Amino acid sequence: MSTGRWLQLLFCATLCLAEKVQYDGYQVLRVIPKIHHEISILGNLMSNLESSKFDGQLSFWREPSNVTKPVDIMISPSYVKKITTYLAHKGIHTKVMIKNVQELIDEEQKGLNSSTFDYNAYNTYETIQEWITDTAEKYDTATEGSIGTSYEERNIGYIKISTGGTNKKAVVIHGGIHAREWISPATVLYLAKYLVEGGAEATDLLKKFDFYVIPVLNVDGYAYTWTRNRLWRKTRKPNEGSPCMGTDPNRNFATGWGGIGSSNEPCSDIYHGTKAFSEPEVAAIRDFVSSLGGGDGVALYIDYHSYSQLWLMPYGYTNEKPADYDTQLDGGKAACDALEKVHETQYVYGNIYDTIYPASGGSCDYMYAEQKVQFSYSPEGRDKGRYGFLLPAKYIQPSGEENWAALKAICDFVDTNI
Repeated sequence: MSTGRWLQLLFCATLCLAEKVQYDGYQVLRVIPKIHHEISILGNLMSNLESSKFDGQLSFWREPSNVTKPVDIMISPSYVKKITTYLAHKGIHTKVMIKNVQELIDEEQKGLNSSTFDYNAYNTYETIQEWITDTAEKYDTATEGSIGTSYEERNIGYIKISTGGTNKKAVVIHGGIHAREWISPATVLYLAKYLVEGGAEATDLLKKFDFYVIPVLNVDGYAYTWTRNRLWRKTRKPNEGSPCMGTDPNRNFATGWGGIGSSNEPCSDIYHGTKAFSEPEVAAIRDFVSSLGGGDGVALYIDYHSYSQLWLMPYGYTNEKPADYDTQLDGGKAACDALEKVHETQYVYGNIYDTIYPASGGSCDYMYAEQKVQFSYSPEGRDKGRYGFLLPAKYIQPSGEENWAALKAICDFVDTNI
């Protein structure tokens, strides 16, 4: 490489580092609404945020939904006093959950290794894709595949784990639909680790099911969280006529698209896109599950998220319960009971709409309602807000261990009830 080219690359790398979004002095405040009027006040704040009135000064990490349900708001240092004073004037108490967001990001960055894969660390998109290839070469039960490419033409890789045979239904697992939720891909990778490394428990599961593990679905957004903005949530596809990039991929599925808990404002973190499946990543998972036969071929679909420690199931777009709700609920209980026994981590299970908040156009609803996958879940992993989306890497292993117990339990339940 020429000296000039090397200097050019060095300059570009330095520039990228310099342009990383910083969150110095940003705080995350928690509000627990006591009455419905307080929910309306917080909802108005969120509406003003979407209209760009606050221009990046606020971000709702947990949205307003119902009385006693926590609402977490990240606020810039220049707005902390204004917002807390305003809420106090309305009789709404706030609690500081994270005093300085950038401090958590800086601490997290110290332990990152972008070149070597490690189950107990957060891994880059590139390292994860290399892991897929390496794992498929190392284990006879593993096969590398792709469900498609992203807007920025990144491969959306998966690993199939199977002992062969016929008449076995599939389990489809993916993480990283929301880019900033790093514990999600890390947990999914841990599940794949247990499956490929064998042992009696893995062998038993592989007798019953074929597993398709997609570590990161929103690959462009995930890559962007490493290079520019650690707290980016959406895809990276431009929005025509708007300076704001991206669509919330978990508001871009067809079931209930454009309804409650989504936004038609491109600058919103819950922007639903111009139409259902406008995002290539969302269309890719739709087509992939369809290629497996939908509910005829897929017994279980799990879309891992963070945070809040919830095991969620349909529906999110309506408070009506699906026909299979009681059975889905029993499956969720089995998963949560098994999970809790490992590290005493407690999850709450229930439908999306009532358990966390209304959300239309989500993957969980779509896979159940349209693809006819009877057991469709969207767990929200650790923690309950102390770290939020910035969960330290020391929690990856326990998260993997307890979710492995949950996966075994839910697979056993599904096998008995399909």
